[in-house]
Amino acid sequence: MEEEKVKKQTHAEEDEEGGHAFGIVKLALSGIILLLSLVMDFGGTTVLILRICAATISGYEILIKSAKNLLHKELFDENTLMLIAFITAFIIGESAEGVFIVLLYNLGELLEDIATDSSREKIAGLAELKSFKSNLLVDGKVSEVPPESIKIGSFILVRKGDRVPIDGKVVKGNADFDLKAITGESKLYSVKAGDDVYSGAVNLGDAVVIKTEKLYKDSTVERIIKLVENSAERKAKSQKFITAFAKIYTPCIVLFAFVLAVVPPVFDGYNFSKWIYKALNFLIVSCPCALVISVPLGFFIGIGALAKRGILVKGSNYIDALGATKVAVFDKTGTLTKGEFSISNITAKDGYTEKEILKIAASVEQGSSHPIAKALISGCGQDVYEVSNIKEISGHGVLGTINGIRYTVGGNKVLSETIARKIDNGNNTVYVLKEGENIGEISIIDSVKAESAQLIKDLRAVGVEKTYILSGDNCAAVEKAAKEIGVFKAYGELLPEHKADKIAEIIKETERGKVLFCGDGINDAPSIAAAGVGVAMGALGSEAAIETADVIITDDNLLKIPYAIKKSKLIKRKVLTNVIASLGIKFAILFLSVFMPLPIWLAMLGDVGVMLLAVLNSLTISLYK
Repeated sequence: MEEEKVKKQTHAEEDEEGGHAFGIVKLALSGIILLLSLVMDFGGTTVLILRICAATISGYEILIKSAKNLLHKELFDENTLMLIAFITAFIIGESAEGVFIVLLYNLGELLEDIATDSSREKIAGLAELKSFKSNLLVDGKVSEVPPESIKIGSFILVRKGDRVPIDGKVVKGNADFDLKAITGESKLYSVKAGDDVYSGAVNLGDAVVIKTEKLYKDSTVERIIKLVENSAERKAKSQKFITAFAKIYTPCIVLFAFVLAVVPPVFDGYNFSKWIYKALNFLIVSCPCALVISVPLGFFIGIGALAKRGILVKGSNYIDALGATKVAVFDKTGTLTKGEFSISNITAKDGYTEKEILKIAASVEQGSSHPIAKALISGCGQDVYEVSNIKEISGHGVLGTINGIRYTVGGNKVLSETIARKIDNGNNTVYVLKEGENIGEISIIDSVKAESAQLIKDLRAVGVEKTYILSGDNCAAVEKAAKEIGVFKAYGELLPEHKADKIAEIIKETERGKVLFCGDGINDAPSIAAAGVGVAMGALGSEAAIETADVIITDDNLLKIPYAIKKSKLIKRKVLTNVIASLGIKFAILFLSVFMPLPIWLAMLGDVGVMLLAVLNSLTISLYK
């Protein structure tokens, strides 16, 4: 059961907290024993035993991990470096500093774990969106059942204060729902019978009855959680670089430390103790913890912070792509415009009335899901004709037979070349053809979203140099919208496959990784796939969007796109700062450790300090508003 899984997860988190407490106790006990060995007047053997005990208590995990690495033939990592440094310190008679190496290393690991777990808890907070019980309605009776057991087409009761467990459609009642948990927006959504609702939404009004349209495992919340959890699988270039770098860096450091320990003494009166001590410093400072941890942690925290704002990024590689965006391409209908079409004018010919033209158009289009079809059906407001042999041609129109007569309804692409013409009023025009002859025209208008113009300004502010519109609407309508919004260039009358071709042209002029395409994630799937980063807007409940897009904006807030770009740039800066600062500080201390005497504790503090600074710098990502 899902609830039991979460309970186990909660227990696991409690175990982690217990693990932190255990780690603190281990460090404290080791520190006390080391202090006793330093201040009490014990014999040499007793002191050595005490220090071995202190090192064992706090550092046994280093030994276990090093042994596992040896079995898996992964000889070089930070645990191996620390083990070599510890053993060597004991051999040359610096047992106290050997214990101190282990103590400081484990202190750094503990603080790093606490920071990482804190960021993971923020991501795990998404799991709070889940519902573990549902009120199933059967024959008027309510029974409490696990949501996993509910089938598609079932009826569930969602009372005031309840969280919607499964995506569905309201069939009874009106209420206000809070979607902040999944959209990041503090805005109430009013729903009535016939409206869609998504899992994770909280009912703040009267009870409503919902007919489920998905299984629990396919609901919006489940997909969001899985998407964020799996985002770590897609690594950014910097993550891949650091992973590869560490595999080469660590053995090179061990080799150099060995050379430092055995070659210079030959030219320095065979003073091996002095140079082995320097080699120890070298080993300790060179530990790549700060790099190996802070880079993926930075991306992880960034993806979690974006998810909290209703921006779902499928992997850190797309953080790279967002931050590098130079060109943004948009679909028009439903993305930059409201997608809420209405009829502005009807022209009837050949003895038909305006009412008849509208009824024919609505009848033929009744099976289409296109927003224009919905406007025609809504505007008809009357019973439609019975239509047979309906055939929809993507990007062109719909064909159907009424009383033995073939009608075609669509844009100007349904017209023959001899009568095709451009509409100069900037509106979409639907043509009604009877056996190929034009008998009427219906002008459809779609208004631009209020924030579209601000979107273009914000994109320029974050470094996006050019913006385009690609649309299947007529050129005049597309150009009118582009001029109103302030878009660099617009292309109209494009079929879905032609949009992808146009994207390819734009990519040739730029670079693939620097081109963003934003659409609805369904009709624009080829274009989203072709771009360096594909963004789906208002994609709650859209399986096609979840599958195709690289970045998903869970609501229709266009201004989240420049925000995501700006945030991605910040994440990349933080990661780059961690890399440069970590390497810079380490190489400076390494240089000093070779040419001047440094105590081992200072070298160890340098390593731990650098790691903590990198982790803290990564944690500040979530503070950016």
